[in-house]
Amino acid sequence: MALAPTVVTSLQRKHNTEFLDEPMRTGPRAGSLDTDDASMSSTNVEKQESFVHTFRHCWPLLFALLFLGGTSFGVAAMVKTFEIDPIYGNWTMAQYRQDATLGEGCRAVDHEVPWRELKRKLLRCRRGQYYDPLHNDCAECPADSPDDKVFAVFWETQSNCQNLVGNPHTRFLTHIMWSFVEPGEDGTVPSEFQYWSQEHIKDCILQLRMRCIKNMVAIGGATARERFLELKDPANLERFKHSSMKVVQEFGFDGIDIDDETGNMKGTHQDWLTHHGPVVVNYLQALRDGLDAIQRPDEPRYLLTWDEFPHSWDPPDPTNELYTGCISFHKDYDGWHRCYEPRISALVDMVNVMFYNMDSGDWVYELVLKETLPVKAAAVIPKNKIVVGACSGQGCVSEQPIGQEVYNAGNGSAFYRGTMLWSATIDILLENSSSISRMGRAGNYGVKMPFRGKFT
Repeated sequence: MALAPTVVTSLQRKHNTEFLDEPMRTGPRAGSLDTDDASMSSTNVEKQESFVHTFRHCWPLLFALLFLGGTSFGVAAMVKTFEIDPIYGNWTMAQYRQDATLGEGCRAVDHEVPWRELKRKLLRCRRGQYYDPLHNDCAECPADSPDDKVFAVFWETQSNCQNLVGNPHTRFLTHIMWSFVEPGEDGTVPSEFQYWSQEHIKDCILQLRMRCIKNMVAIGGATARERFLELKDPANLERFKHSSMKVVQEFGFDGIDIDDETGNMKGTHQDWLTHHGPVVVNYLQALRDGLDAIQRPDEPRYLLTWDEFPHSWDPPDPTNELYTGCISFHKDYDGWHRCYEPRISALVDMVNVMFYNMDSGDWVYELVLKETLPVKAAAVIPKNKIVVGACSGQGCVSEQPIGQEVYNAGNGSAFYRGTMLWSATIDILLENSSSISRMGRAGNYGVKMPFRGKFT
């Protein structure tokens, strides 16, 4: 029994010399329920305090909000620039920019040409030229001639212009009227169309240039017709001229189409020819001077065209109670009649007759083609400047006779400068391109691309 203390002492000594061993505890055993103040004070255990919520603990949420906000902004930006289709969520513009290729199938082009490469080469060609992938250079488009037959169509820019560029029936087209840019109340013409991506439109214009199809900006439209009345102010007229030239140069247009649809209305004191006719002559002359000033010596002349109502050549007859001709108006109502200003003819290259603005029976269409155009209009406009318009589907004010667009296209090719359609947007998206294809064949329209010999 006397050995026990000795053993314990030696064990303690051994224990104290082994620093890796667990040290001896002098406090209560682990798991002891003895929690009096004395025992608690003899330990080194810190007293735990209750957790207090503060705003400083929200910093991870800030990063999360920034991430979500940045992602939302990026997606919204891509939707607005049409990189992503907002309905289907798939890539649209990215495919157009990168995957749209020209598989020419000729020996000089042994690979598909990505759009980014083709665009770079197209931009090196001046206006009036096209890029020839066979020879890998810029070639001249056919020179303009008064005898060339024109098939012009309006493209409403609220729709994707790739529907136009990629349509096989564009082989019949010679001119595209990009509609619309609306002048402001101070005469300024904005450098943005009503809808769609501006860069997208520029890319479509470049692709159409590959086929020597001319592109023109259509200024005006029915919804902004009162804005033209403000051009009687010299300061507004100067802004109109200057800003129009900027639009032409920025987009690389080949000219301007004026869609001034003012008439015998309150703003013209029910007499368009007297009160607004001189204003039209002044601003058309200003545009003609501006286009001539920005023209480069090695480029074709800029075009200037005018849109006119089909009844503007009806002789005034104030004694006729049923129809007073081109001076017709309704009191307190902004009508759509006006008498043609003959001085316009010398200032413009073409006059587009808007057949689709007729709200009458079949006999009126026949009368316009058999009498109004060949006799009355041709008396003040050279026939090689008259373009016979037509409409497609919803583009008509009222239902036109069956096959009228084909009849107009044939007559336009045979007797006048050509034909025009309002609008290619409606025809391609809603009518399966039926009007473009039939009108193109009826008048044998289309740009006749020059023949170049094989690459040697």
